[in-house]
Amino acid sequence: MIDITKLKTFVAVADLGSFSKASEILYITQPAVTQQIKALEKMVGAKLFQRQSGRIVLTEEGKRIYALAKSLLKDYESLMEEMAKIKKDFKDTLFVGISTTLSEYKVPELLVEFHSQMPGISIKAFVENSQQIEEGLSSGVLNIGLIEREPSEKFRAVRWFYDEIVFFTHPSHPFAELGEINPEDLYSAELIFREVSSGTRRVVKEELERLGVIFERLKIKIEINCGRSILSMVKNGHGCSFLSRGILEKDLQEGNIVEVKIRGFNARRWYYIVFPEDSKTTFLANKFAKFLLSKALPSNTMAS
Repeated sequence: MIDITKLKTFVAVADLGSFSKASEILYITQPAVTQQIKALEKMVGAKLFQRQSGRIVLTEEGKRIYALAKSLLKDYESLMEEMAKIKKDFKDTLFVGISTTLSEYKVPELLVEFHSQMPGISIKAFVENSQQIEEGLSSGVLNIGLIEREPSEKFRAVRWFYDEIVFFTHPSHPFAELGEINPEDLYSAELIFREVSSGTRRVVKEELERLGVIFERLKIKIEINCGRSILSMVKNGHGCSFLSRGILEKDLQEGNIVEVKIRGFNARRWYYIVFPEDSKTTFLANKFAKFLLSKALPSNTMAS
């Protein structure tokens, strides 16, 4: 009998071209991925993958099985949806990609609340930058993504909520006493930034360059792909940074950090709910998207 789990693993390896990437995004060990593929190959009676220029690719037999497996998995999702309409103890897994910033506030709480409404399901969340989430959606491994930039035109997407990026520092920093600075004052500051591929960094860079700041001249002392780590460093008196207001809200209220205005600076962006471009949206992804939209954050009202 065909095992849906093995087919999902097979399709993931084929789409990602890697056993290790498939294991990471499916939350199973690499040996488990290998074992599942070997079991499927034994059932088929042929090798399904081969190495080509350092990449895992499908054999001719694998290509034939892949096309049928992809179709079967789509039918399986349709079956699950129909069953969900009949039964209330629905069981399935939601694979969701969450951008790094969103994973650090609000979304974890929403995942817990959604699961409490559908306790029979499993949720596997993949936290990465927006680009890698789009890759996961393209491969069909992820059912839905939450990203912090406008997605590629090949994706179906809906705006979720509006976000503001804030410049902040420790209360003892000279900027804190000023309350507002000129863009060129940033050249004298020791800065902590998100990594190069970060959506937050991209938005800040574009806005500073609009104000005439030469980004390459800034003193970026530390780069890290975690907003909470940046917040912790600034709270402990090290430098200044830019992060989403949602991450900073509690510490701003408690006085652990201070917002500093930059004349003319206005860095805002939409967060998007994104769906795969080449397949029917799963029942769970649809339900999760509707849930998220019903919980749109208050900052949604900031959009003009």
